Amino acid sequence: MSKLRRGYRQISVQASTGVGKICGWPVSGDDEKPIKNLNGKPSKEVREKEPKAFFQDSQKYWRRTDTNVDVELDDLCAATHGHIRRSIISDIEFKIYHDKIPDWVHMAGIEPESRVTKKRFEQLLAGSHPDPVLHKFMYLQDVQGLLTNIQRTSAQISQVIGEFYGLFNDCEPYVYQKEERVGLRSSVSAETSLIHAHLETIFVRMRSLLDYAVKLAFEFERDAIDYSQIVRLRGRSKQYSDKKSLKLDERAGTLFAKDELIWMICSIRDRIVHDGHLDISARVYEHFKRHRLIERFILIPDMSDGRFETFKNRTNFYGKDQKINLDLPRIYDSFFERMITTIGTIHDRYAAQRLG
Repeated sequence: MSKLRRGYRQISVQASTGVGKICGWPVSGDDEKPIKNLNGKPSKEVREKEPKAFFQDSQKYWRRTDTNVDVELDDLCAATHGHIRRSIISDIEFKIYHDKIPDWVHMAGIEPESRVTKKRFEQLLAGSHPDPVLHKFMYLQDVQGLLTNIQRTSAQISQVIGEFYGLFNDCEPYVYQKEERVGLRSSVSAETSLIHAHLETIFVRMRSLLDYAVKLAFEFERDAIDYSQIVRLRGRSKQYSDKKSLKLDERAGTLFAKDELIWMICSIRDRIVHDGHLDISARVYEHFKRHRLIERFILIPDMSDGRFETFKNRTNFYGKDQKINLDLPRIYDSFFERMITTIGTIHDRYAAQRLG
């Protein structure tokens, strides 16, 4: 295994490493309770009994108090980009031709900074000689684009989950009078709708990563490529269900092994996409004791083996009291651990294909 594949690891919890820092990350200090805990009650410092929490650094990026798995994944993707390039374009070719390749090869049809239309792109291609080197650079950009989408989507998930806990901790879904702050209460408000929207986005985007992983795997498993013409991505139209055609299908520890975790992500995403919601009432529950907030929580319908428990027309049973706010970091950790293993496998495969 490559030395660059450090894999998933936990980091030691530090309540504070100095003025304006949390767990080594600089913070602005504007928030009196910057630690956003899983139970919906923010705190000034990391709680020893509850080390998993979220906070914003001085650049407003959301961070975890107990792991840097998002940073590790980004580092691994950066190294994988290099191996993808060296498997398609040799170091000598890259040195000779890179600065001679026009910008539209790298950007047209990909980046918003390029104002090239589809028609103009076709004209530029028609005006270019059928050059294998040009086709290599085009294919390189397209393959690396798949990995870039994985990076961007992963970063989105990390930030949205932080926004979820930030709002979940700081919201006041309903302004109770003191005498009303007793027992278990539930609220529906603009804030609770936004909290649920963040929650749903997390699962939809994780499901998107499954598709991207399959698309990228199809590229490094393809046979020798003929660069005399423009190369179409083999995984261009592939989705997660097409993983059965991969040699990596059901590889243990990767995203290609479909088990309870993957079933759960797929089930929740399908519920959101096809039914329009995970919980139609979008409630946040608050538990009060002696007029003080003890915890907040969000329930999701009962699931078994990664699938919703249903009976004919009844699809939302809540007998198991599944508090997704307490379980979400475990789901996130398990998913990203397998994402690192998956990208690590792709990293090593492309490294083995390096051109001389």
